[in-house]
Amino acid sequence: MPAQPNVAGIARLSYIAAGAAMALWGLWGADPGWTQWSWLALGALLLILGLIGYSPAHALLVKKAPKEN
Repeated sequence: MPAQPNVAGIARLSYIAAGAAMALWGLWGADPGWTQWSWLALGALLLILGLIGYSPAHALLVKKAPKEN
């Protein structure tokens, strides 16, 4: 079952911007070693989640509204 998008608008843009910033920090700003790879992996994860519009934290924490008939 594919992930259903659950974030949009400014939240989605925030995920993309934060992911790109962390990935860039991992590529050029972080100390060489495991910290560099950690920043890069976390940034890539946030970037991918922003691009597909899905947030696992949002899915767990936000109540689902009952469907109206």
